[in-house]
Amino acid sequence: MCYVGSMEKSAAPAPGPSEADRLFTIGEVAKLLKVCPATLRIWERKGLIQARRLGKNRLYFAGDIDRLRTIKELIRKSGLNIEGVKALLNVPKCWDVKNCSPRMRNSCAYYAAYGGPPRTVPGPSRPEVSG
Repeated sequence: MCYVGSMEKSAAPAPGPSEADRLFTIGEVAKLLKVCPATLRIWERKGLIQARRLGKNRLYFAGDIDRLRTIKELIRKSGLNIEGVKALLNVPKCWDVKNCSPRMRNSCAYYAAYGGPPRTVPGPSRPEVSG
């Protein structure tokens, strides 16, 4: 895996109400994380992350970038290999173990940040097909 070590930090985008919904390209994410795009593709192929697709383009939400930062830290600083990272990230979440009600989940800050329903890539709407 190639890590980019000498890249300058790019200015963070101004936070706004829709910042969490902003989509980032693989190149933007690679620069933010100081890794090569090939590294992100490897992590995707190994099942650590699932990029959204719009055509052939890989797109990431801000939450994906947080997960990728965690993955990078676990590999580089903790010395885990990819299988170890997968095992750690696939530990059941507390709301699954405790079988929390939807009301309890919605009031949980951790669930809101990491366990909410997956977001989708906005795209052209498709007409309803009757039949």
